[in-house]
Amino acid sequence: MRRPGTGCSGVRIVRRGLGVLGLAVLAAWGRGLAAAQTMEADHAAYWRRRRRSPGTLTLVALGDSLSQGMGSVDPSSSWAGRLAAAWEERSGRRVRVVVLGVVGATAADVLRDQLPEMPPADLVALGIGTNDAAQGVSPERYRETFGALCAALPAGSLVADVPDLQRGPVRRAGTGLAAVAREVLAEHPHLRPVALEAATHRMWPWQFGPDLAHPNRLGYARHAAAWVAALPSS
Repeated sequence: MRRPGTGCSGVRIVRRGLGVLGLAVLAAWGRGLAAAQTMEADHAAYWRRRRRSPGTLTLVALGDSLSQGMGSVDPSSSWAGRLAAAWEERSGRRVRVVVLGVVGATAADVLRDQLPEMPPADLVALGIGTNDAAQGVSPERYRETFGALCAALPAGSLVADVPDLQRGPVRRAGTGLAAVAREVLAEHPHLRPVALEAATHRMWPWQFGPDLAHPNRLGYARHAAAWVAALPSS
């Protein structure tokens, strides 16, 4: 037989525990939000330093903020950083990483600004399309620009479709552009497709950074899995 008051006491303990947990979550989110205020400059500076680090192999990452790791306090957890780490482990050689991707870039920006700046590389990786979807770029225009990018990339380059953008009209736009990207990639057999949309279905809230748009470290692990799966075996 339950003693009087024990049920209410148990409920209070549970509520108190949930309250403490909620405060901890809010505090962590607040710290992340504060870090996000300087994240763009901090991440760009990190990749400039990383570019100067020597290596016997060179990876060039083209694209947008996802290549820089926006949303995570650790820029090396971006898909570019994780891809480089996996390539180092697989090859046993040091990888120099050149991230040319910038915040807000579209496919047209990559074609105009990033491609001409690309240094000699042992591997090129391209992930672009989230900002095209957000800015309402038409599938026809995206097809033209993305096709020009694919035609200009060296054989063996890794090229992703558009990640699942999770919600609302931008998700529908991204789904359409991802389909276009796969169609274009099928016309360029010299490239290695990266199934990014499939890898990012049903991302959980705790896999996003404080802006609730970019992945955090956990979310980038989902992204990176698709990139690493496309790496050549040798």
